[in-house]
Amino acid sequence: MGTSTLVATAKSASANSYCTLAEADQYHDDRPAVSTTWADASENNKLRALLWATKLMESLFTWTAYATTTTQALGWPRTGLLERIDVVLDSDTVPEEIKNAQAEYARQLLVTNRAQDNDIEAQGISSIKAGSVFLQFTASQYNKVVPDAVFLQIPQAWFSSVRGRISATRIVERAS
Repeated sequence: MGTSTLVATAKSASANSYCTLAEADQYHDDRPAVSTTWADASENNKLRALLWATKLMESLFTWTAYATTTTQALGWPRTGLLERIDVVLDSDTVPEEIKNAQAEYARQLLVTNRAQDNDIEAQGISSIKAGSVFLQFTASQYNKVVPDAVFLQIPQAWFSSVRGRISATRIVERAS
């Protein structure tokens, strides 16, 4: 059957990606040596990783505000949000932060399957003891499905939660 065609048209009813392959390639070209994982991947594997990253972002993030149209396939673009610099976000395009987060997620998915169950957690292991050595596992030691490099690129005001992830930071507002 083959890999699906990447459709990164904002507001499209058939969109399946936030960014194009060219945009993802540029994101990785602008980064240091870790981008060799991306550069060494075949075009087909890059497309697969971008498609999978989009599906994971769509299913794990609870986006705030509203989708621009009722017919768009993806959660972005959105209306009713501000950019990091308190300017109204363009509701006709997908922001660079979302595209960059998807490109980063795709690269990390090429490195390891972040969506697979954690072996330690799946086996129900919470601690190991061998003689005087004791090792206890906590949730923070598990591989995060949404890596920090993806999570931190998206302004927190653009999502209310990320399934399977406890946010390390909170937006604090002073009471009036």
